[in-house]
Amino acid sequence: MAPAALSELTTSFREGADRNTALGLWGAISGMAAAAGVFLGGLFSQGPGWRWVFFVNPPICVLVASGALALLAKDRIGKDEEAAFDLQGALLITGGMLLLVYSLVRAPIVGWGSGQTLSTLTGSAILITVFVFNELRTRNPLVPLSILRVKGLVAADLTQLIAFCGFFSMFFFATLYMQEILHYSPLKAGAAYVPVTVGFAIAGGLASQLVTRVGTRPIVVAGCLVAAAGIYWVSRVPLDGSYLRDVFPGFVVMSLGAGSVFVSVTAAANAGVPPDKAGLAAGLLNSSQQVGSALGLAILSAVAITRTNHLGAGHVSHVVAADAGYHLALVVGSILMAAAAGLALRIGNTRQAAPLVMINAELTPEPEPTAS
Repeated sequence: MAPAALSELTTSFREGADRNTALGLWGAISGMAAAAGVFLGGLFSQGPGWRWVFFVNPPICVLVASGALALLAKDRIGKDEEAAFDLQGALLITGGMLLLVYSLVRAPIVGWGSGQTLSTLTGSAILITVFVFNELRTRNPLVPLSILRVKGLVAADLTQLIAFCGFFSMFFFATLYMQEILHYSPLKAGAAYVPVTVGFAIAGGLASQLVTRVGTRPIVVAGCLVAAAGIYWVSRVPLDGSYLRDVFPGFVVMSLGAGSVFVSVTAAANAGVPPDKAGLAAGLLNSSQQVGSALGLAILSAVAITRTNHLGAGHVSHVVAADAGYHLALVVGSILMAAAAGLALRIGNTRQAAPLVMINAELTPEPEPTAS
């Protein structure tokens, strides 16, 4: 659903101010939804129970499907465009990523040098390698590797992946800190993220306007660095910290930076992509977000558990050891977000095309959007 919706935006709006505004709304709403989801999760957990979160998506899917049938054009695929679904490729990459995440989650428990960890990591590497060979050989690949030749696309997707490694994990560990250390109820911990949704809304609106003036690259780089500073701020909260003094400022800084990143990196990842490849580009960007979230949570959970277990072996109290684990995971998250800024230096710097001008009483078409 998400890649299809994003490709609908990129094909409905020409590159420039209109598309940047549309993608700005897309990125801002995505970030706001992530923060709002944490609040609603707390509401469900404290109310009818956490299992009710699984009943949220079905009615939303019904509404989205109804809206799609009513509002979207009835696209038809000609016989010459029909393609068999690459089931083998889908199974290979899904299995490879599942094994990789499972390995990282289990490693702190069974040991990094254990047979289980080594075998699952090896199996993951084999499946991903076979997936690449499958894409090169099959007639209708799941991911035609030619798409990777679009300038700046790989850098934009990798930036999104690494950024989500740090960004998404912050929600997890900050929530654990507020509930386990500050003893917040699920509802109170969820409500703590309401300012984050406001920050995303503000950042999304500003970034969509700035992209047309200075380009995507500086917005992504600056946003990653600001978000990294916000996550690092949260990592420094003391054991007896308070929300307004220690947590809230970091949340605000993080949301302003991350909101700018997700708006501008979306524009960068879709710039220069042919209309017939818009769905594929959107799918890759969405996949980088999902894979980054899963990998980030797995890696940083391993970091936190390892740190907590190490301190616990030295007879440090559980609360202090757990708090130290959360802090270290958040520090690593801020480093990952800063590393995303380095990757962002490689993305294309897409700007708004020049406006239509009148020369000798004739209308001169605006040139194509520039990318450097």
